[in-house]
Amino acid sequence: MSDQLRELSALRCRVVAHPLGPGPAPGQVLRRAAGSDGLVCLLGSWAGGGAVLAAEPLLVLADGADPVAALGVQPRIESGAELAGVVGGGWFGWLSYDGPSRLAFYDHLLRYDGAAGWSFEALWSAERDALLQVRREELAELLEGPDAVRPWRAGQFSGPSLPDHLRAVERAVELVRAGELYQVNVCTRFGAPFAGSAQDLFADAAGALQPGFAAYVEAGDRAVASLSPELFLRRRGRGVVTSPIKGIWPRPDGDDVTSAQTLRSSAKDAAENVMIVDLMRNDLGRVCETGSVRAASLLDVEPHPGVWHLVSTVSGRLRDEVGDEELLRATFPPGSVTGAPKLRAIEAIGALESGPRGEYTGAIGFASPSWGLEFSVAIRTFQISGGRVELGVGGGVTADSVPMLEWSECLHKAAPLLGALGRSHAFPPGASATSAQLVGGVFETILVRDGVPLRLADHLARLDRSCHELYGFGVPADTSARVHAAMQKWDRLTVRVVVTPARRVNVMCTPAPAPRLASVGRIVRGRTGLWRHKWAVRNYLDAAEATATAAATEAGDAGDTVPLFVADDGTVLETSRGNVFLLGADGTLVTPPLRDDLLPGVTRRAILDLARDTGRGTELRPFTVEELAHTTAFWTSSLSGAVAIHAVDGTALPRRDDEIAALAALLLDPHRR
Repeated sequence: MSDQLRELSALRCRVVAHPLGPGPAPGQVLRRAAGSDGLVCLLGSWAGGGAVLAAEPLLVLADGADPVAALGVQPRIESGAELAGVVGGGWFGWLSYDGPSRLAFYDHLLRYDGAAGWSFEALWSAERDALLQVRREELAELLEGPDAVRPWRAGQFSGPSLPDHLRAVERAVELVRAGELYQVNVCTRFGAPFAGSAQDLFADAAGALQPGFAAYVEAGDRAVASLSPELFLRRRGRGVVTSPIKGIWPRPDGDDVTSAQTLRSSAKDAAENVMIVDLMRNDLGRVCETGSVRAASLLDVEPHPGVWHLVSTVSGRLRDEVGDEELLRATFPPGSVTGAPKLRAIEAIGALESGPRGEYTGAIGFASPSWGLEFSVAIRTFQISGGRVELGVGGGVTADSVPMLEWSECLHKAAPLLGALGRSHAFPPGASATSAQLVGGVFETILVRDGVPLRLADHLARLDRSCHELYGFGVPADTSARVHAAMQKWDRLTVRVVVTPARRVNVMCTPAPAPRLASVGRIVRGRTGLWRHKWAVRNYLDAAEATATAAATEAGDAGDTVPLFVADDGTVLETSRGNVFLLGADGTLVTPPLRDDLLPGVTRRAILDLARDTGRGTELRPFTVEELAHTTAFWTSSLSGAVAIHAVDGTALPRRDDEIAALAALLLDPHRR
């Protein structure tokens, strides 16, 4: 223990609270306190509600010191000198998810209660008597002082490339499918130039959004302005509570009831929340009395700025020998921003995300020897330094996560925060479906080999996701049984399942055509729209196929022809029948990350799973026609597995037909998993 901490632990204090009467709103007092050393401001539900403002710390924890261990070092409160509900002082600051934390010990502060007004609270020691008397007078004068408003400006926010986040989400899904994780939180970061007063930014944004756990902490030229809605830990006496948030749905203006019901009925969001509740119960169980840990509430739908959230509460009673240090070591970082199992999720986050999170997804709050401990989860948090402001956003990824929807969730979370700054993100809105597509419904085609419907669960899961997203209902529970009932005694057959907006489910069985072995591609540029769903209406695709075949015939190209769709940015999308892969010289498989204009192919996913199982390298990245023209390529199909592309617009591609045929055989083998 350092000399500073020894001196702190040797202090003997009494808890004092001096009423100062009514005064300005907390945001105004924060602005007036500009220039104070180590300024901290907590607004919202902290310590029972109101505001806590602290400055001029007694000590700042040294760089490199263990912040969690420091939380266990407190001055002693003299017997009989306790005052119920008084914070008085303590450790305030942030615990970083990764990187340096910031903790400072304050032995006095201003406290605001909406009904009683302001008070000066302190952990009063004989050694600091004269100084604390001076500080009480200075803070009383601060409440009477003139208002001060300083300008600030945030530029236009931008972030990483969309493919980067889509790739990370899809890799996370891969880990879940492989059984390494149940859930993992994948985050990204928006940033903008910043100039002016960080504390005024915080005061303005907190005033606009009114979050439950707003927190502002200054540390030299760095500031953290958090607008978090989430309680990480609250300890009063031996009782401890955590309230993880998992599950989100937008709150459109004037449609609160419908959007809340949508979130309440979301099986995916409920499953995510319950997983984190189980994780937090396990974390608290390591330090709480046996049998005391319980879910006090489960899956409550709560309104927050711009969104609805699912919130649960877990409580327990700490064992007698457990202090704040042991509590934090058992629970930090918060489970809602890591995943389950936690240690493997943390490891995966380090590989999936492009850089450190810093304070974001850590914790912000205080540990007081008189009141107890309270920390928020550092989400909805602006990190300000070096002329930049950054905002991290993310979400939990599970086996059935859709990358573009995870990206949309990030935008929904960021929108009210950027709006409070008068800014928006620089990303275009998502694609939309046509009315004909929506009316026609969605479908799946499943190959049956030797009485086995290949990847039936994955096909029905994709169909179920589309139905929930597009129509607000899922695939009926008996759909799998209906598929099996429709199957006939042929060696190869197809089962087609169509679901319409009217909840009609049609299951049809026909003989399967022979697998396609090779094709030639004709480029079709500029396809737009929403193609993440397998639309039953194929008019556009059928027309593209007819045009491609006619062009190939006119050019004298021999072979089965498929249109090869290319986006406006020049990157290859897919064919009209399946996703496209490059086969690198070293055997690496390359395919574009999933986005709005790409179907999340079941066979595509099966290939990536197979590559993982066999140790083959894969890359999820965009590629151009020019790269395709010099590389072996194929497209995927539930009926054919993998189909070689021999040429594109008359340009022959390198051929490795035997390798592609071997891959197709594995994909079509009914005896593989």
